[in-house]
Amino acid sequence: MKKTCYFIRHGHAMHNKLFWDIGKRAYREFRDTNLLYDGYEQCEDLRNSWKNLKNVELVCVSPCVRTLDTALFTFKNHNVKLIAKDFLIEYPLGGDEICNQRKNISDLTYLYPQIDFSEIKDEVLPWSSERETYENLNLRIEKMKQWIKKRPETTIAVVSHSSFIGMFKDKKIGDEKNELKHCFPYTVKI
Repeated sequence: MKKTCYFIRHGHAMHNKLFWDIGKRAYREFRDTNLLYDGYEQCEDLRNSWKNLKNVELVCVSPCVRTLDTALFTFKNHNVKLIAKDFLIEYPLGGDEICNQRKNISDLTYLYPQIDFSEIKDEVLPWSSERETYENLNLRIEKMKQWIKKRPETTIAVVSHSSFIGMFKDKKIGDEKNELKHCFPYTVKI
């Protein structure tokens, strides 16, 4: 059975803004960054304008603060299950881009009690000094596809990150000048 998935890049976050101020240091010096004010406004705009939001049966979300907040604010007052999955975290895992390194699960469970973290087994995200390869990213994407295919829901929102979504839907990762839109639902059939 085909599933309709809406891939949503998180709202505008601190490292996105800082990149234009300090360059790639923004990715290396700030771990698991928060949404900025305009990021929350983007979530609200999506919530108020997206006609298919009411059809979403499940939200699968990367367990980074910016994606968790995007999911919560976008689906505010919408009775839908939210499940966090590590395979949705931004590329690359590992290396020096710590803006992609999530907080510990015990902290996230405390901060976000309305999100289901029970399917994440690692308290601390495994983080290597080696930068993740495209091959490993594609393995994570394949895990996500298989997980979605096994779900009973047919309309699923996936709240993730630009590089992850770009590799999934277009088989390429954009640069900072050619990234996917924040808080925009890209429709993909799985």
